[in-house]
Amino acid sequence: MKQFLDFLKKPPLWFLCVLAVFAVGGAIGGTIFLTQKSLSEYVMVGYVFLGVMAVGVGYCIYGFIKIFPDLNERVIAWSEGKPFWGRLFTEYGFRAILFAVGSFLLNIAFAAYNGAVGILNSSVWFGALAAYYVLLILLRGIILIYHVFRRKAVKSGQTEETTQKKDTRIYGVCGLILILLPAALSAAIAQMVGENRSFVHTGITIYVYALYAFIKIGVAIYNFVKVRKTDEMTVRAAKNINLADAMVSILALQTAMFREFDTAGDFINIARMNAITGAVVCALTALLGIFMFAIAVKKIHDKKIGEKQQGSQNDQ
Repeated sequence: MKQFLDFLKKPPLWFLCVLAVFAVGGAIGGTIFLTQKSLSEYVMVGYVFLGVMAVGVGYCIYGFIKIFPDLNERVIAWSEGKPFWGRLFTEYGFRAILFAVGSFLLNIAFAAYNGAVGILNSSVWFGALAAYYVLLILLRGIILIYHVFRRKAVKSGQTEETTQKKDTRIYGVCGLILILLPAALSAAIAQMVGENRSFVHTGITIYVYALYAFIKIGVAIYNFVKVRKTDEMTVRAAKNINLADAMVSILALQTAMFREFDTAGDFINIARMNAITGAVVCALTALLGIFMFAIAVKKIHDKKIGEKQQGSQNDQ
């Protein structure tokens, strides 16, 4: 019994992978039993499947947290002598910028799709979504393009002080653009409220998207807190953009769940809830942008005062 408990306290990776497969199976089984009318008399079986999913996901999270230190050491040891993989697993800033590339490419795909559908159907809804993704492309594109030139400048002998100044300016610019993000988002929210439009995820996809949205917001909040400890302003900007994007994912999940599970046709209350959540997301996004711009201005101002004081001392 003790050996079994010790096994559960720190499970091996293979066991967690098997359990993850069972959790996915529980999600699929639960969805089938709860959505198919022919299986309505077995609704309790569906809840059992969802219970298996919940327990499996919860234990997998616990297990990965327990084995992460050992797994991390093995990965780092494996990456020694491999320049790219070594930087990926040991440099937080490099990893953040690399992941921003993936998000940037996804934003381009979403903007192109929503823009095309909006033009073909003369849809304000898809046009607003396209505008939102275009702003995300602009935000992430500024950071990525800047890092290309930044790396060249550092190799050419640019001082660390000059690099920090430029990083702070980019951080401030991203803050200003982030303030504009709610403008595009509010157009989509107006469509949700006035025209009963929403994001659509039917059947099993609603559960998959729910898991994705909660993981996304959890990771974004964790990185938002963690990145406070770094002086790399562009990395902080990238993580703040991720947080704003994750908040929109929660709004998208809410609208999709109302559409999928509303059987009473309570349009007024759904519109009210979408309006409230949308307003909160817009306000938090704007405040995040204002916060970023204010921090950048303060850092630049403090740096100029420090330089003036140092110059006065040198004159004396």
